[in-house]
Amino acid sequence: MTKTYGSEAFPTPDQISGFWSFDKMHAPRPITPLSSQIILPTLSEGFTTAQAEYDSPIVVQDKWINYYYFAQFAPHADPDVVADRMTRYETTLAAKFPLVGPRWENEWKPSLIELVEKNKRADWTGLNDAELLEQFDWFHKHMLHQWYVHGHINFALLAAAAFCDMYDEIVSPTDTTESYQCLQGYHTRSVDASKALWDLGRMVRNDATLLTAFKGTDPKALMGVLDQSEPGRAFLAAFGTYLFEFGWRSDAVYDMADITWIEDPSIPLGALSGYIDLADSDNPDQHLASAVSRREGLMAAARVKVAADPEKAAEFEKRFEAASYNLPLTEDHAFWIDQSGIAVFRRFVMEIGGRLAAKGSIAIADDVHYLFPDEMKDAVSNGTNYEPAVAERRADMVEWAKVRVPPILGTPPPPPGPGEKTDPFIEAVVVRLLGITPPSDNTDPNLITGVAGSGGIITGTARVVKSLNEASDVDDGDIIVCEMTLPPWVPLFSIASAFVTDTGGVLSHCAIVAREMGLPAVVGTQIGSMVIKTGQTITVDGNLGTVRIHV
Repeated sequence: MTKTYGSEAFPTPDQISGFWSFDKMHAPRPITPLSSQIILPTLSEGFTTAQAEYDSPIVVQDKWINYYYFAQFAPHADPDVVADRMTRYETTLAAKFPLVGPRWENEWKPSLIELVEKNKRADWTGLNDAELLEQFDWFHKHMLHQWYVHGHINFALLAAAAFCDMYDEIVSPTDTTESYQCLQGYHTRSVDASKALWDLGRMVRNDATLLTAFKGTDPKALMGVLDQSEPGRAFLAAFGTYLFEFGWRSDAVYDMADITWIEDPSIPLGALSGYIDLADSDNPDQHLASAVSRREGLMAAARVKVAADPEKAAEFEKRFEAASYNLPLTEDHAFWIDQSGIAVFRRFVMEIGGRLAAKGSIAIADDVHYLFPDEMKDAVSNGTNYEPAVAERRADMVEWAKVRVPPILGTPPPPPGPGEKTDPFIEAVVVRLLGITPPSDNTDPNLITGVAGSGGIITGTARVVKSLNEASDVDDGDIIVCEMTLPPWVPLFSIASAFVTDTGGVLSHCAIVAREMGLPAVVGTQIGSMVIKTGQTITVDGNLGTVRIHV
């Protein structure tokens, strides 16, 4: 690792081409050595293997530079492979992408749930060192399987895009997000988690002792305060049940070093504080019912318009059926793969870390994340001392975390020209999911442009939130400005009045949940969380995809 902490330490366009910083998909933050060689390479391999089954000529390549992850979708290195796949690509895509939703529900999700539930409870203390390393290798192989499944799920975006394009053709709506609202109102794990947190909030609201504790205590100290009263202990028992079911998640993803909610309950407790003062009308069940009603109303009107053409009506229903899996796939795959799947692997790795700390190879269990896999295995087998290497890498990561990460290394491929055909997979992922679009020609410093993620216009107070640790600072009605959101952020959607994100497109997590909750959202601004300051008055126009800063 270079010791030059600055943007100049990243490769220049003449050294590398077209690798997007991972902040185009998730918040930019350093990733520890162990995860850099376990999670990230298996992600690239799993995605690429899945894409090959659709005869996609595209592969995923990755680079870990200065502790940051960069990735790109690029053509296969062998032009003969590209030429061969292109002879079948359109036919294979058309046949396979509508099947992703059913395969997830009937094949992949049940097996992933079974493995997560098993490893939430597994006891590895009786394994000897050799057996421990065998179990680590099993987790490594399973991680590859998870990303292979995820690689298939990416193609479900094509089903959503195909339906929305046809809906727009039939209905010609003035609201650019209307077609996407037809894909709302489905039961997901995020709905379950929000409802469970809501119920805990009502428990606090209806008890004076609990209410006093929550109103006067920092979330990090709250567990100790609650344990001092009978109502508090009853709450903690219910909260413990919630954590064991929904707490296998963290603020970010793709790094096993991230502490989970079950280890640090202050994050969900902070989010819960915002639920206490909400009106009964903010019940997640009511939001879901409203989304269902909206979807059914829009679909009924669209069916009337297409009824005179039976062939077109049949195609419309076929596309809707395939696209109807989009929301459950988006939320549930993140819960079982991106969050719980990594969290249970972390639980196992911390078992290894505890043993290495006891042997004196590292200082504390958490230091295991600063070892590369071969070093970790060497420490387990031979007791080698890696404390100096860990200390150096920890210090490096602290410094690299202060660096402004380039949004892209090199020059991305140019957008297609007029009449030029676009790869439907790349269009769905890059534009509709990630929100990567040509730069705006806007020159107004107080106007930020982005993607219209969820309709509506609202003026309010901005609250810049960099992580879920700041969730307890959000007041009811704040406009949350952040880098991006993931399913663990869903509780904040009940508190906020609108969202502005740096990353994401119309099919991003933030846009989907905002539409579900009826909140205006502008996503993919690239600069929102850097330009907007907490306390400023801003107007979010989710119809046009703009944010006005009032000065």
